Amino acid sequence: MIGELLLLGGLGVLGYIVWQPWHTGVTVTAKQTELSAQQSARWAEESRTVEPGVIPVTAKPAPAEAFAVLHVPAFGTTYANVVAETTDWWTVLNLDEKGIGRYESTQLPGEPGNFALAGHRSGPLINSFREVMNLRVGDPLFVETADGWYTYRFRSIEYVLPDAVDVLNPFPRLEGVPGEDRILTLTTCHPKWAGSDERAIAYSVFEGFQPRSDGPPAELIELNPTMEGTQAPRGDQES
Repeated sequence: MIGELLLLGGLGVLGYIVWQPWHTGVTVTAKQTELSAQQSARWAEESRTVEPGVIPVTAKPAPAEAFAVLHVPAFGTTYANVVAETTDWWTVLNLDEKGIGRYESTQLPGEPGNFALAGHRSGPLINSFREVMNLRVGDPLFVETADGWYTYRFRSIEYVLPDAVDVLNPFPRLEGVPGEDRILTLTTCHPKWAGSDERAIAYSVFEGFQPRSDGPPAELIELNPTMEGTQAPRGDQES
């Protein structure tokens, strides 16, 4: 009897080990791709106008509200993941329809300072930042909002202890001009699959903004061809 229970327990553990990477790597990824496309389509219907040459600042979202989509081709050609307000586990980070959260003390897209995001790397349900180590200097990251696309360039990654909260400062650990420059910070657990003794912190520097009326950035379409034709301005869409 004890042997049978141990066998069943072992099979259960093995089943979970097989299921968990499949769930987070296939099922959740596919769901996020679909949800991100739906969000983009809703924004396209809003037909917002952005003044030429202006970098708009995203309006402050309500807690747990989805307000952006993060596109990172280095994480996978079609990688897209919804970004929501706050880093609460139970309303954002652990939900497969969200999974990435903004630290509320940090800046918003378009605002000078530090737009800092959190995501799991080896969580049981969703691993939004699992492939953070794929980033290489110069890789683009695109933050899509109702207004358009903010393009960032990956600069560097470092490892810190969990209490190193200065990585959320308005301009942490990078050369630049506080109050003028804009950066994107991704924070996640380290090492991969082996707990949360440290944090991996990936910094990227803002490069430019493209309004929704111009469609997705050409570089994003080049790296992820599935984006082509999906965000045409309403006046350019076929009837």
